[in-house]
Amino acid sequence: MFPVRTADPLWRRSAPRTPAPARLSMSPESSHAGSSPAHIGHVMERVRRQADLSPEALARKTGTGLDDITGVLTGRRFPTRRFTIVYARACGADPQVLLMVWEDEHDRRSAPSR
Repeated sequence: MFPVRTADPLWRRSAPRTPAPARLSMSPESSHAGSSPAHIGHVMERVRRQADLSPEALARKTGTGLDDITGVLTGRRFPTRRFTIVYARACGADPQVLLMVWEDEHDRRSAPSR
């Protein structure tokens, strides 16, 4: 039987990839406490649920601390570009799609406020 494709472009069915062996962490400048939950966090949470992975399982698969994972998913931390790629691969999602969301939000955050 052929795999069923979903309508969600963030999800793809493929063989799992091995995450990078190095421990990844969020850099201090990636934290943005006090702001509302970030769009990237909502998208990454949706990808996680679609992959049917717990935050604990993702922490193991990405080599990242559970506090960092939950910080990103709740919008308390902004992920690094590298973490976004590793996260997408750990979930079986297309890293390029998640990177488009990351780049859009990164650009909005980097733009001077008016």
